[in-house]
Amino acid sequence: MGKRVRGLTWTTTCAAALLGIGAPSAVADPGPTPPARDNSTTETVYLVKGYDPDGKPGVNCASRWDGAITAMKRWGWKGDFVRVGFYTGDKKKNGCDINLAKKDGTRELGIKELGRRLAWNVHLNHSRWGRSVDLVGHSMGSLIIRAAVAGTERHEEGWPPYIYVEDAVTLGGPHYGSRWATICKEFQAYQQCADISFPSKFHSWLHTTGVPRSEQGTDWTLVGSKADTTVHSKSSVPDQDGAAHLVRYTTSSKIEHSQLRQIAYGWWPMSYSNNGGRSWVNDSSGAAPIRVAFNALHWESAW
Repeated sequence: MGKRVRGLTWTTTCAAALLGIGAPSAVADPGPTPPARDNSTTETVYLVKGYDPDGKPGVNCASRWDGAITAMKRWGWKGDFVRVGFYTGDKKKNGCDINLAKKDGTRELGIKELGRRLAWNVHLNHSRWGRSVDLVGHSMGSLIIRAAVAGTERHEEGWPPYIYVEDAVTLGGPHYGSRWATICKEFQAYQQCADISFPSKFHSWLHTTGVPRSEQGTDWTLVGSKADTTVHSKSSVPDQDGAAHLVRYTTSSKIEHSQLRQIAYGWWPMSYSNNGGRSWVNDSSGAAPIRVAFNALHWESAW
């Protein structure tokens, strides 16, 4: 189990921040000097899960992430882990360390808004104290962490003035949508389905630039699988967005969508690029997805 960390304290100031009240004055705050980028195993890691297609009242965050947490701690990670919930029923008793939407957490709550709330949590609990964090997202969670950095980088109204995110990893992220989301939009019509679908208003906003970077600079690693039938590998691992590190497991790996956040051990056939997709290396015995994530969070630039 990951250590429980202090969540967002609901003071009048914090409430105003999350609602965007007083944001213009906050933008003027340059903040402390960004932490130096370095190799580290001590930063807090936010773990953001994906969409709930069944509409359950809540998701067990522990079942989503505790296998990964156990493995990373075994490999030497010393920092805290924050398992992020965003549906009304995502409770602490189910292992969700924080909930971005206790009262309005339905599938109608847009991904951009979830990203804004995540950005404020990072800012209020870490960045304003001069501390950086790492972000890991699976599936829709990948879009949430990308949105958190993007809105802050662009100094949009209602967003925090800055956040410090050293490393970010997406696992099966639908950066350019998914066939499943298109079907979901047509038959269920939830806002989150519409946001994930490509093209969408959300994607138009998200892709104004390539992968965003925080005030500290953010090193992105995108991980996907050609065996993933939920999110196509060209969507989960696009080579046009400027991420430095790209990993695509081969069809023969048989690594499916959920397994990208589950498999921590073994050797798996993959292709990878450490130069943004300009050249690729084929590796018949590559690291497991969670080990790739660990390496990406550990190393300052290369892994």
